[in-house]
This record gives sequence, C-alpha cells and structure tokens, in this order.
Amino acid sequence: MLISLNWLKQYIDLDGIETGEMEKSLTMIGQEVEKTEIRGENLRNVVTALLIEVEKHPNADSLTLCKVDNGKEILQIVCGATNHKTGDKVVLAQVGAKLKENFEIKKGKIRGEESNGMLCSEDELGIGNDKDGIIILPEDTPVGIPFKDYLGIDDIIFELEITPNRPDCLSHIGIARELSAYYGKHLKYPETEIANEIKEKTEDNIKISIENKDLSERYTARILKGVTVKESPKWLKERVESIGLRSINNIVDASNFVLMEMNHPNHVFDLDKIAGNLIVVRAAKEDEVLVTLDGQERKLEAGDIVISDKEKILALGGVMGGENSQVTAGTKNILLEVAQFNSQNVRKTSRRLTLSSDSSYRFERGIDKENALKVINRLANLIQEVAGGEILKGYTDVYPVPHENRTAVLNFERLNKFVGKRIPKEEVKAILENLEIKIIDNGESLTLTAPSYRSDLELEQDYFEEIIRMYGFDNIENILPKVNINENTVLDTTKLTDIVKNIAADTGLKEVINYSFIPENALNNIRFKNISEDRLINISNPITEDFVVMRPTLLYSLIKNAKDNINRNIDNIRFFEVSRTFEKDTELAKEEVKLGVILAGESNKTLWNPKPLPYDFYDLKGIIEEIFSKMNFKNYSLKRSMQSVFHPGRSADIFVGNEYIGSFGEIHPDVLENFDLKKKSVLVGEFNIDLIKKYIRKPFTYQEIVKYPAVPRDIALVMDETVLVGDVLRTIEKIDKKVEKVELFDIYRGTGVETGKKSVAISILLRDKSKTLEEKEINSIIGKILEKVKKDYSAELRQ
Repeated sequence: MLISLNWLKQYIDLDGIETGEMEKSLTMIGQEVEKTEIRGENLRNVVTALLIEVEKHPNADSLTLCKVDNGKEILQIVCGATNHKTGDKVVLAQVGAKLKENFEIKKGKIRGEESNGMLCSEDELGIGNDKDGIIILPEDTPVGIPFKDYLGIDDIIFELEITPNRPDCLSHIGIARELSAYYGKHLKYPETEIANEIKEKTEDNIKISIENKDLSERYTARILKGVTVKESPKWLKERVESIGLRSINNIVDASNFVLMEMNHPNHVFDLDKIAGNLIVVRAAKEDEVLVTLDGQERKLEAGDIVISDKEKILALGGVMGGENSQVTAGTKNILLEVAQFNSQNVRKTSRRLTLSSDSSYRFERGIDKENALKVINRLANLIQEVAGGEILKGYTDVYPVPHENRTAVLNFERLNKFVGKRIPKEEVKAILENLEIKIIDNGESLTLTAPSYRSDLELEQDYFEEIIRMYGFDNIENILPKVNINENTVLDTTKLTDIVKNIAADTGLKEVINYSFIPENALNNIRFKNISEDRLINISNPITEDFVVMRPTLLYSLIKNAKDNINRNIDNIRFFEVSRTFEKDTELAKEEVKLGVILAGESNKTLWNPKPLPYDFYDLKGIIEEIFSKMNFKNYSLKRSMQSVFHPGRSADIFVGNEYIGSFGEIHPDVLENFDLKKKSVLVGEFNIDLIKKYIRKPFTYQEIVKYPAVPRDIALVMDETVLVGDVLRTIEKIDKKVEKVELFDIYRGTGVETGKKSVAISILLRDKSKTLEEKEINSIIGKILEKVKKDYSAELRQ
C-alpha cells in the first residue's frame, strides 16, 4: 500500500515530525514501513531543454542527431525517438543523472557520433507509462530549469505492509486515523454533505434490486447529470499518480481518489447505457459472458456476482466494470455506485479469472458498509468539482443487512495483568477515544463499541492489543516475573521443545521451519503407512495444491527441504525440525510434538577429513544418541525397523518397553527415486517428543568421583549375520554390576570369517567402586560374558 505524505497532510497536521520518526511510529503501531521513496530523487540532473537542430544520424537511419540547449550550453545528443522536431521543448537527462538503480547517464558514442545525455520518455523517468516517444513540453516552458521543479514534485511516498486483519488502513484516511490516535492530533475528515442538489430525484431515475442478500448487503446509488469528461486538473493527476495509478480522465481519477482516500471501492456507470432505469444485483448464470474494462471477454459461472440492467450484465460485482457501461469522452450523465459484496464470492471470482483489482483486494478483506452514504456523497461532490454537472436530489439505498455494533467488556485488572504494567485508567480511556471507540465507564470495567470500520475488534483481548500498541511497547519496562522455585518442577512440552532445539543445534544441525500442510500425494511419495487415510485432516479450502493435508509426519517436509537445497548445489545437509503433527481423533485433532532430523550429501572437508564421505547410518545414529543423552533419555532399545519409509536393514525403530517412540535410518530407494535423489545418501529420523517426555529421568544426581581404576577389555565375537548387535550389547551390560560400559567399535567381514557370519569387536569397561579389581575377578566376568553370548547367540570368541 502506497501512502503519499502530502496527501496525508490533508487530514492531519504532521508539521515538525521527521520522516524517520514517522516511519518508526507507523511500524510500532502495526503498519510496517517497507520502503520510503523521496519522489523525484531520480530526477536530479534532469532539466528542460530546447531542440535547436534535428538532423538524421549519418550512420543510422533510425536515429537523429540533435543540438540541445540546456540553458547553459549547447550539447549534441543522439536520439532514437521519432516524435520530435526543431524548436520542441524536451526533457534532457544530463551526464551523471541516475534514472534508475543501475541506469546512469554517461557520455559516449552511438554509431560513431558523440552523445552527451539522453532525451527522455515518461516511462524512462518513471512518471508515466508512455514509452513510444520522448516528452514534448508546452512551448512556454522555461529552458534549463530542473524538471523536478517543473513537475512540482515534492513528496514522500511510504510503502506499507498492511496486515489482512486491518483493511481499514488501506487508505489515506485510515493511516491518518492511526497517526491521529498515536500523536493525539485532530483528524480532519473531508466534506461528505451535499451542498447543492437539484429538484430532480435520484430515485425517480433508477431502481435498485438485490436478489440475494448473501451476495450484497448494501447497494447505494447517486446520479449526476451534465458532467464533462476531460483531463483531470493538475492537483488530481498528481494525487493519483503519486501512488502509482495512471491518470485516465477526471471521472475515473475522482473515483480512484475516493477509493484511496476512504478505502471504499466505488464504480461510475454511464447512466444512458443502463436499460430500463434498473440495477439488479444477482448471481451470474452459467456461461454468461461479460467484456470487462480491460477488453477481455470473461466467461462467468454461477456464484459470480453481477450488476445488470433489464437487458445485459453491466459489471462484475466487486471485481471490474463492463466495457458496455463505461464512462467515455461522450458521457454526460453518470450513476455512482457504492456497495458491499460478499468477500468469498469476490475472492473466488478474482482467483478463477486471474483478475485482481484495487476494488477486489479490498472487498476480499472486508469494507465498511456503514460508511456508504459518506463515500458516495464525497464522490459526488468531487466529481462535480472537477467535471461540473448537477447532483440529483437524494439517493437510492438498498440495505437488507444493516450493520450490527460489536461490543466487549474490558476489565482493568485483566488488562494490567496482560500488559504487565498498570496503565492509568484515564490514559486507557484517552487511547480508546482517540481510536474512535465508544466507551461506557462501569468503574472497574469499560463497555466498548467498535467503530464500523474495525471488523477486527471483537474480544476483550483485541482491545488490550490496541491499548498496548498506542501506549507504546517502549513504555513497557522489562520486569522479570516472580516464580515459585519448586524442587519437583514439571517439564512441560513447550519448555522441552526449546531444550530439544538447543541440543539439536549444539550437535551441528540447522533448524528449518515448514508449513503444517503437505500435498495430497505427499505420504505416497515417502511410502508413509503409519496412518490410515480416514484419519488424515484435509483442508476444506486449500490456497494451493501444496497445502491440502495437515501433515501427520515431518519426514516429507524435511526430504523436500533436502531436495530443494541439493538442487541449489548445497552438498552438506544437516537439518532438524521440532513441530506438531496432526491427525483426526474422537473430537478435536490429535496433535503431537515431534523431532525430525535429516542428513544428506557429504560432510564438509576438514584438515583431518580431506576427502568427505557420504553420510551413513552411524552418522545419524551418533547424532540421535547425543541428543537423547543430553535429554537424559536413556532407557530405550533399538530394533531393526519395519517402517516402509526406510531402507530395510539400514534403519532402526526406538522403543521403551513395547511403546514405539520413533525411527531413523536411510530412506527407501523408492523414496529417493520419487524425489529424484537416486545418487544421494539421505538419512532421516522422526521421534515423538510427547512420548519421550514420559521417560526422561529426573534431574541428574551427582556422586563422588570413583578413586579406583577402570579396567578395559576388548573381545571379538564371531556370530551369525542375523544376530542383532544391540541385543548382544544389552546382554553383556546385565552380566555383572561391575560392567560399567559396553561399546561396539568394529564389525568385520572377510578373510578368516566364514560366509554368513561377522566378527563383532566390543570394548568392555570394568570397575569396582569399592576396590581395585584383581585379575581373577576380571577373568571371571569375561568368562561369564563369553558363556552367556555363546548360549544366547551362538557367538564364539574369535581366535
């Protein structure tokens, strides 16, 4: 949304407020300033000039060689336009002028002839859309004056990011209203009373019918007769062009001016083209056709809102007018429309026809239908000012669904608790009154009625936010809350989520944040079969085909992240995400917080690892174990995974007892193929944080460092390929209390080991906390271990 500072000053006194201060103020009250443009900044070193001589270029038939007087000297300019002649007054961009960010005028040669500047078109200067020829100025234009001064450009344009819940700020009065409330300055509204009407009545010249109040809740019309369609006066052209609109004629410009002033779309019909003196608001019939103002024939569907007369469709309600009823140079009598149209219908029509306009943008977000009479009177007055004519008496207003006031009760105690500070009652009331909110003081509370243009104000909390943003975030001090320190604190999911994120980041993973929606075929692409189709939550009105289903797993999003990065030549992918997954439940959706991890590609080169290797199962396993260890989650077991997402034999499921916690490993080759990642190493894992929370041990306990030495022993066991090493390790851990640590450090297959078997090298750490172990005790424990693994797994000590 573009806002002109000069235009704003019509409604509020902003003298003495610096541009930077205003930018900060707008941003702090919720209307973020994305960019500020000083108009005419690109016109430095651009002047008016006189063509003294125009000749054909000796080396190019399509070019001319011009002698140009800039008021100080005569310059030679090579020009490619054809609409100029000797004696014309033109616009000259001199050497050094910077018309655009990467477009600076330099001295040079064009086809062998020196050129010391450029003669400019409207498009090249950014002041219009005409690019077919250079600008030809009036004969009485002084030579050598800055073109910026000639245009009278002295304005600052703010580009604002208006949030969807604040459509009332999509206008100059809307922003002036915000600044008025923030600075406590008087707001000057434009005149909306009709000063002079003739006796002839509007209602005698037009009848309005709304066939379905769900399509339009209000339609207001006024008539002017005897107008003259012509070029807009300079001030009106400057206003509409300052915010990027093209000046067309005085009627259209007045309509656009009121739209951008008061945020209410309007339309002007040629009254003489309306058959039967009748306006009907109705739904389109299947396969009806309308040629819109852009000259395109539009095939309509049931549900589109149309404005018609007795014979034909005149306009596409809320989107665009029709060519058959538009104002032309010969128009004398006009009908003004200010209406409300159903936002959903307008949005669907606009999207389907890929036809977006300033009007449809506002109707989609909601407009203030209560303001219709003020808007139509303002438009009638303005058109009479710039186009003459007579305003007929009264108006025709069909209003089947009147506006209903929305009230809420604001409790001061809850407000102060919400803000974290006690704001004086009188200051609260002053803020609300400045926002044009009606107040009834009940003592300990206020009954508040929202203005008709503030559709976002419904709940007490909405008013809390209004008070905070106007009071100023900077005025709310940072005060640490008082908390009761309890030895047995409860670890909630939110706190645990933050802990997991920090731990994951400490392991070298980078956090990604994805949408909670996935495409319809996403689960098939990753072979995810952990949920039945009837438990998926589908979006009833998806805005894109990529946002169709609420995701029951994080895996698709993470694989898609890896794919997108690999496509951009990122070879080392180490991502994690902590977020919620969704599936249907008895009443509400079942939401679970999960941790997802993905490794893809190769590790980075280092001094000690000059040749990076693709990530494998053990890289991911090490990261997962590190995360679980720091979470103090230890009583889990690994089993070979049967999940269809993963590569069989290169993945594992995690259980606590019989409760499934998650899985990790290399993804299935079919999934790699579905994502065109066939030559890449991709490993993923997903774990249920809500379930892990139940099994996290109580806070760490501390004990004295054991003074007796540990005794390491390494053994190599030969066992069948089918034996799970994890089971063997857990068995060894339970042999004796003096077994402190058991670790796998190698698996060997090859010479000296029978086919179908593997040699597993295991490191065992023994310690007695009360004394130094003797060799006899050590050998006894090792003997028990060898006996047990032979009995349970047919494992033999490798000779």
